Amino acid sequence: MTTKKITKEEEMKLPVFNSHLDAVNHFKKKFGEDFVLKSQGEKNGEKIYIYVLLLDREAFKTGQEKLARFEMVPPEFTNSFQSIEIKENGDFRIAH
Repeated sequence: MTTKKITKEEEMKLPVFNSHLDAVNHFKKKFGEDFVLKSQGEKNGEKIYIYVLLLDREAFKTGQEKLARFEMVPPEFTNSFQSIEIKENGDFRIAH
């Protein structure tokens, strides 16, 4: 089964999450191994987690390998994932 991007309409229907863990559990249940933690950090003193929703695993893997070697990435790389930023309090932002 191929994972599809989360649309703005689908995003509007998502529940309100009370914590980072609530949000992660929801996305993991829905997308399984296609929902992957990419990085974490702080913004304005608040912990932020950046996840990627893998839409095309092979194109994503190839793009990541090329980035690591400072090579040009194929155009397919840009469409191989969707970024999801989740704050510690459960607020989230999905890149469209």
